[in-house]
Amino acid sequence: MAKEKVRKSGTRVYLFAGILLAIIYCINAMLVDNIYWSNANMSAKTQNSMNALNRINGELASINLDTVSIAANLKTNMEQITVDTENHYKNILASEAQFEGIEGTSAVALKRYNYAKAIISTYKSRLDSLGTSAVQAGNEMEMGYILKQDIYPLQITASEMLTSTIDVVGAETGRASAQNKAKSFILMYMMLVVAILGELAIWIFSRRAKKVRAELEEREKSLAEVDAKLKSTRQKASDLAVMNVLTGMKNRYALDNDISDRLESGRFQIAVFDMDNFRSINDTYGYDFGDEYLAAVAEKLKAEFGEVAEMYNITGNEFCFVFNKNISESQAMGIAQNIQRVMSSPFEVLNLAVQLPCSGAVYHYLPGDCLNVNSLLVKLDTAMRNAKLNGGNMINTVMNI
Repeated sequence: MAKEKVRKSGTRVYLFAGILLAIIYCINAMLVDNIYWSNANMSAKTQNSMNALNRINGELASINLDTVSIAANLKTNMEQITVDTENHYKNILASEAQFEGIEGTSAVALKRYNYAKAIISTYKSRLDSLGTSAVQAGNEMEMGYILKQDIYPLQITASEMLTSTIDVVGAETGRASAQNKAKSFILMYMMLVVAILGELAIWIFSRRAKKVRAELEEREKSLAEVDAKLKSTRQKASDLAVMNVLTGMKNRYALDNDISDRLESGRFQIAVFDMDNFRSINDTYGYDFGDEYLAAVAEKLKAEFGEVAEMYNITGNEFCFVFNKNISESQAMGIAQNIQRVMSSPFEVLNLAVQLPCSGAVYHYLPGDCLNVNSLLVKLDTAMRNAKLNGGNMINTVMNI
């Protein structure tokens, strides 16, 4: 009864601590999210402001360049220049509208921007007042004088004020970013303190309940060990039922389980192989040697063909290969020839090099060809037996029977 009370009390304490920490972390997450979106919005606003101001400055410089070109008699197509100037000024107006539509711009930045805007308006009015008469032949010197004394200073002043506005916006963005960074550090340290306090509270309680918990854990550990042994025993028994212990491959029962459902509607490539005259190995070197030889062959097959086929050791020295779905009939025959080459190659077993030829059969299985796995293997074994009767060391196909 006492242990049960301690367990329930501990559960309530842990539950309360967990809920408290969850609430604190949720609040922290909302604050962090607020800081993140504040930074994102500030970055977007700054980017839009910079783009608008830089575009105004660029368009103003383009107008001034055209005006200087007229004075220098480098451009004489006044009609085209007039159209270009109007287009530049339309872009300036659009950029001004973009900048003025941005919320949260400081009073300092707006003051400098409005000053630049007034100068640009004066600059445009002064250009409009000149018209085309000031650029008639012979008036280039007068036009140059007007530009130098009147027009050009306005453009320079407006450009400087726009640049100053950009500097103000950048500085304000930097200060806001620094404030958000400071908030982030404060939140991080607050959460660290909360985490430490929470862990300390849990640790204090755990010290009080240590003896009871140790006994419970010891009992649970013993039960877990017994359960693990039972599971391991059941798993080993299950593995032995579908696994060849010698070669580590699936056995005949596993093959039946894996492909029985595919016989009625499936289409796949399957092959069987075994060594010719394998009995001579057992008769000459003994059964232990023969087992080692089969294990070596199986390891080589798994390493070479494990990615293209599911492999089974269905009887003593007979191996079955169910090729992957993406393997075509011609590809299956090519892989089968490689399997024969590997199985027929020399293997070093107990310091002796042993080499036996092998025969096999390949079956391009079509839906409904066989009623069960047994009849499927009969067809394959018959084809392989015919290969052995014809001298061995060859591959037959079921459809050639």
